[in-house]
This record gives sequence, structure tokens and C-alpha cells, in this order.
Amino acid sequence: MTGPYTSAVAAAEPKARRGVGPPGGPSQLHSLAWGLGLGLLGALPACLGAVPQVLSGPENPGSACDEFALLCWIACVAPAAGALAGARGLDLLRFGPVAPALWAAALALVGAAAVRPGLPQPVLGAACWTGLFGLGYGLGAWSGRGLPSAALLLALSALLVGAPGRWGLAGRPWSPPAAAALLDASPFMLLGECSGVRDMAWHRSIYASAGTDRFQREPWSPAPTALAVLGLGIAAAGLGARRRRTRLARGTSTGESQPPLG
Repeated sequence: MTGPYTSAVAAAEPKARRGVGPPGGPSQLHSLAWGLGLGLLGALPACLGAVPQVLSGPENPGSACDEFALLCWIACVAPAAGALAGARGLDLLRFGPVAPALWAAALALVGAAAVRPGLPQPVLGAACWTGLFGLGYGLGAWSGRGLPSAALLLALSALLVGAPGRWGLAGRPWSPPAAAALLDASPFMLLGECSGVRDMAWHRSIYASAGTDRFQREPWSPAPTALAVLGLGIAAAGLGARRRRTRLARGTSTGESQPPLG
């Protein structure tokens, strides 16, 4: 005589949820879609630059996006994209790297199309922006507020990127100490120098507006800086994900409603 039927699935875990995604987070398909969407967001200049390139033909290569324009865009959007991913609860190991990897692919395609590639070490640049993405992921997961966190990080990143050149405003450049400090704080400079461009401060978008011929500045060391930013990003993302799991578990045990992730 056989005993009563017992299921290997816990009573609190419906069979339909197995393999779908972590409790309190989006499904795997939803997570993949979010990762691809954030990846396309970061690769937007490359996608838009390809359109006039196709229309005008190879005789007008200047119409396409270059590596530095894409790098500047990624410097602005990487932390914000991470905040959206963290607030949505994307699986950190399986779907967290999707967006930074797509940005690296876009940069590789832009570099391959360039007459003279300008980034000697793009892998280290990718490691650095993955760290920035992780820092944003940590903030988004910790706060649970994706849109406010993303807006804050996007505004802060854009502010820091434009600060060395006074955001394009007319007037005298910053004093040499202030200009050097603002260059150190710029995410665009950080990604460029981590990508191996030691004369990044002399780039055409920075040189005249920041007046870099008036002072000496030591650039960021590519490998140590990129790995340090990557490590900080991984640590921040891990802490944020843990905080999010704790908040969800506490809300489930007390029956409280969770705040909207967006």
C-alpha cells in the first residue's frame, strides 16, 4: 500500500514559479529583455551613427559615431542604467552583465569601422564602465526607486562630464587646480584613460575649453584604476542586491506592500 502523495515543491513555492525568476524579481525573459534594452540604450550613438553612414556611403566616414562620442555617452548612462537594473531586481550574475557586454560590442564595432582606432585598451575601459554600472545597480537595488535613482545619477554624470569645459558656456577656463580636479572627477576622462588614452586631456572636446596647456596632470593608470572601479561596482551591487532581498523578505513576512520599483 502506497503512502500519501508528497510534492518536492514547497507549499509556499508554486510550481509555475520554478525556473521563472527569483521571488520578488522579474522573470528570466523579462530580465533578459531589460538587459538588452539597457544595452541598446548605451549603444544608441553607435546605432544612430550607423544610419547616416549607410545613407551617405563609405566616402563620408565622418558621419558615423566615433569611439570617443560613444565613450562619453556610456560615461553618462552607465550608472543610471545600473540603477534601473538594480531597482527591477535583475539577476546580478546571469543578466547583470548583458548591458555592459553589449556596450563593449558596440564599441568594438565602432572601433573596427574607424580609420584609426583611438582606444589602445578598450577591455579595461569596459571593465571600468561595468564598475560604474555596478555602482548604479547598488543604489537602485538599495533604494528600490529606479527612476529617481537613475535620474539623479544621469544628472550627476552629465554634470561631471561637462564640468571641465564649463558645460560649453562662454568665459575663461577654470583655474589650473580646479580644472585638474574636475578632469579627475569626470567619468568621460576616467573611461578614456582607463581605455589607454594617456593624452585624453588633449582631446579636441576638452583641450581648448579646459585649457589643459596651462598645467600638468597625471592621468589615471588604466589597469589598477579599472580594476578598482570594477571591484567597487561589484561590491556595491552585491550589497544592494542583499538589501533588496532583505527588504522583500521583511515585507513578505509582515504582509506589507512593497514600494514600486520604478
